[in-house]
Amino acid sequence: MLISFDCGRPSEELLRLLPRLLGAKPLELVGLYVEDEDLLRAAALPCLREVSLNGHVAEMNVNRLQDQQAAEASAIRKTFEEVAGRMQIQHRFLVTQGRASDELIRVAADSDFVLITRALRTSGLRPRSGVHYDALLRHPRNVLIVNEPWRSGSSVVVLGTSGDSLAIARRFSEAEGLAVILATPEPEKQGSAAESELLAGERRITLVEWSEEAIADLCLAEDARLLIVPRTQALDWAELLPRLVDRLPCSVLQLG
Repeated sequence: MLISFDCGRPSEELLRLLPRLLGAKPLELVGLYVEDEDLLRAAALPCLREVSLNGHVAEMNVNRLQDQQAAEASAIRKTFEEVAGRMQIQHRFLVTQGRASDELIRVAADSDFVLITRALRTSGLRPRSGVHYDALLRHPRNVLIVNEPWRSGSSVVVLGTSGDSLAIARRFSEAEGLAVILATPEPEKQGSAAESELLAGERRITLVEWSEEAIADLCLAEDARLLIVPRTQALDWAELLPRLVDRLPCSVLQLG
């Protein structure tokens, strides 16, 4: 399992939930930090300035940026190794250099599951890896994009009723104490077998149109912490999912 870190250090709380999502403990956790060459090239441009969220303006400096990246990678590695060690999971941490999107895709090629942390608000050095997930969503791979902060939202929204999606939602709901919302394109008849299979705390909602607007409205209305999306040929998820991830405050799990 590959974990690509944006700003911030790994959340032990989130990593401990991974067996619930996967149905088993990962065989190996691979942490990835990319020293982004695009950012370094930008810092080398003359007269380029950086404006922080608090309004502070400073000139970009390559040496300062390299020092910041090295310090951040070291801090993330230390926390990652401590957390993985306490979980007793085999692990390794990679620091690579290159274009963040290229490195993420290259390393992810050997992973069954990819987790990308994506800071909604800057909590240190500039967010990078969280905006390079588009190409990953074009391949049949399990990808969890975590919009931080993680502890927000009170439900799990599942599109469709596929066995894998529902099983993951139920495991996750049990661990986190969240409601499960099943969005289906057609209403179930009252008293049907599918309807009777619902557990306590689960609701079925008819979502006739699986559009960006409809899915986003549902997630916001249900205060979703996690949206689970099964891969289906009926929709162009490679185009739809990046827009949803940018639009929604909740995290998104695409099942490959």
